[in-house]
Amino acid sequence: MEIQQLAPTTFSEAAVDAHRQTHARLAKTLLAALGDVDALQWMEAVWAALVALAATSRVAKVPSANALRFLESLVVNAGRMKQKVRGFSQQQFVSFLLTRLARGSNAKQAHVRFRVCQMLFILLNHVSEIDDDLHQTIKTVLMQRSRDKDQHVRVQASMALTRFQGPPDDLDESVVSLLIDLMTADSCADVRKSLVWNMDLNAHTLLPLLHRANDVDPSVRRFVYQKFASAAPDMMELEIEVRIALLGVGLKDRYRPISVLRRNFNNILSFSFQVMQEFVKSARKCYVTLELDVRTIAAEEALVTLLGQNLVSLDFMEDAMWSDQLSPEFVFFAFIYTRTLNDQKNEDEIQEFLPSLTTMSRLLDMYAAILMSPASNADEEESIKAVEFILTRLLQMTLFYDFSDEMGRRNVLECLKKLLLCEDFPTETICHMIRILQKMFRNEAEVLAIVADAVCDIQDLIENGVESDDIDPDMRQLLLQMQSLEIIRALLEQIQKPPKQDPSFQCLLHRFIIPSVRDSTNSLLRQTGIHCLGLMCYIDKQLALETMGLFLHTYELAASDVEDAAGGGPAAKADTKKLVLQLVFDLVMIHGNDIVGDAAVVVPYLIKSAFEQQDDLEVLTIAVEGATKLMMMKFLVLQALLVLYFHPDTENAHRLRQCLTCFFPMFALSCAENQERLARVVVSAFSILALSYEDTERGLAPTEVAAQMIEWTDYRRLVCMQEENGEGDSQTSASSSHGTFAISLLEAMIKEPDLQKEGTKVLNALHIDLAIPEEQKKRILKLAEDVHSMLLVDPTSLKSLKRFTTKIEDSQEKKDGDESDESDL
Repeated sequence: MEIQQLAPTTFSEAAVDAHRQTHARLAKTLLAALGDVDALQWMEAVWAALVALAATSRVAKVPSANALRFLESLVVNAGRMKQKVRGFSQQQFVSFLLTRLARGSNAKQAHVRFRVCQMLFILLNHVSEIDDDLHQTIKTVLMQRSRDKDQHVRVQASMALTRFQGPPDDLDESVVSLLIDLMTADSCADVRKSLVWNMDLNAHTLLPLLHRANDVDPSVRRFVYQKFASAAPDMMELEIEVRIALLGVGLKDRYRPISVLRRNFNNILSFSFQVMQEFVKSARKCYVTLELDVRTIAAEEALVTLLGQNLVSLDFMEDAMWSDQLSPEFVFFAFIYTRTLNDQKNEDEIQEFLPSLTTMSRLLDMYAAILMSPASNADEEESIKAVEFILTRLLQMTLFYDFSDEMGRRNVLECLKKLLLCEDFPTETICHMIRILQKMFRNEAEVLAIVADAVCDIQDLIENGVESDDIDPDMRQLLLQMQSLEIIRALLEQIQKPPKQDPSFQCLLHRFIIPSVRDSTNSLLRQTGIHCLGLMCYIDKQLALETMGLFLHTYELAASDVEDAAGGGPAAKADTKKLVLQLVFDLVMIHGNDIVGDAAVVVPYLIKSAFEQQDDLEVLTIAVEGATKLMMMKFLVLQALLVLYFHPDTENAHRLRQCLTCFFPMFALSCAENQERLARVVVSAFSILALSYEDTERGLAPTEVAAQMIEWTDYRRLVCMQEENGEGDSQTSASSSHGTFAISLLEAMIKEPDLQKEGTKVLNALHIDLAIPEEQKKRILKLAEDVHSMLLVDPTSLKSLKRFTTKIEDSQEKKDGDESDESDL
């Protein structure tokens, strides 16, 4: 049989049979024909048969797929040929097919492009090297097809393109960056999934692959876990950021079954899990490299998950484990284990695991003494960091005691009094101490007294002028003052409602807080004092009334160009403005608007002042967020918020825009009363924005702004209209919002002629029906007559106005006709 007939017949037989043995037999038969014909003629015949069967739309999906499997078998068997044929080898055969396939990559038919990319992927799997020109041609073709409009073509092209990544020491950056972009941003989940599985795992692709663990498609996330489970690198050689990302992978994925969770953790987190198995045998061994800062959060989550799934053995537990030589690793594990038991309400096991309260107080006292001793070199400084980490975790575990042991309770109390005097403690650790005191003493007055005594002792050190060899006296005094305020702030953040006339409360206020705000020459000290004063004002309304003027004065001083005695520069002033704004808005919401006098004046002033500070959009965002909260409490600052929302200067303030985007629909469409309020101010805001657009041509066009305002004030979009439809008075009240809008707009057109052209367009977009009150209709028609005489020189605007008035008059005639029909009946 001639090769022109043998090749199509062989491919046809392979297309109806998917068995590998059949494909191997047919491939050998076809390759045997090379002895009778020229190699080039043979390859041409195979190419023609392949195109006829696999690249035409008439062939069904299954036969076409079988034909491609036969092509792969043919290439594999070509490489196994023992008899050499002149002008033919597997390399030449694959290069021939690749050259022909590259020509069809730009075909108009999507199914042709799909088959071309599919065959390229198959062939590239069976070639070790190709000519440089052909290599560049195929790479260019695949990079183009990876952006194809058809998602099926993109899937095959992206898989084929992964063969061009290069070895780890010589990566093709253009290909790798394109693949990462496709894996991250392609809208098709199949494209992302195929790339997750086919991309090489190396330093460049590791983090992008990890990010796909948060993909919206569960199948993509599953492929990420499976890939790391089968090909995870040596984790201990990775950077700490990468290890933290690995620890966070899949901890809270809701779609994975527990069995997959266990299996994947054994592999994905092999670097921590293997050492964990050694750790549970000996408490002194470390299961993960601990970073003594916020990086431990990821390790905490991972360990909580392992404990929750009973993947950690507790055979190491013994009486001697709470010795004087505690390691950071053991204390870290002990805290997580105790917290897990507490979450499970297993108090008996907590008491069994933790040492006695007396032993805990001894450990606290010992590590507190080490921490208070000064470090002499870098090694000791590292050791001090480890001690600080251990002490913080021990304090957290102390919270799980019931303090029924009176001797241990007294020892812990004495230790806490010493620790409060310790310098350079983080605020979080101070908060742990306050929580322990609160659990020990149910009466908050006793907690106040203990903390006040500690702060007064620190103040005595300042007044007595205790010197240090390493620190300047003025700097030491400043550090002690900051330590006092940090303790007070931690206390005020924890207590619920202390007695207002308590002597300790008054001592903290008048001896520490107020002087730091009024007399401080350091910006950071003043900010901390303002924060403490605000926390006290949350508790005491009378104090808030007395100090609100001080807050507003501080804000004005920070917003002005006047040099502040506290110094600190522009950054310190910006921080002060943010802090004061947050405090003022919170106090108004807690105690009411009477603490600032006239809230309708003060709040818009704050927003206007923040808007003028264009160098810091975060200050403006805080002001807007506070104002929107007050709006829900009936404070009227709507006009300023509307202008800010549409103003071009806030275009890049994404957080501000997002806040107002959520606020306006929620406020306007929640009830008719809010919609009526909005209708009264939209025209004044529209006037400001329209005139600004006319001068600068920046921002949204007036018609677009008006369309949004009309939607917010349309009573038909109220969420409560279905309930109100049964009540005539309620519906009439609700439908008057666009009538109010029309009256305000007509009055503005009379006062500002430049608005008449845009105003007549807006009038015709308003929905004014029969339910509008009669007084509003008469007022609208009267104002329309006044505007009519002003539009004689503008025929287009005049025609729009006549159309609007005709609609109003027709609705009135229809209403009169309906009333006469009812009277006749």
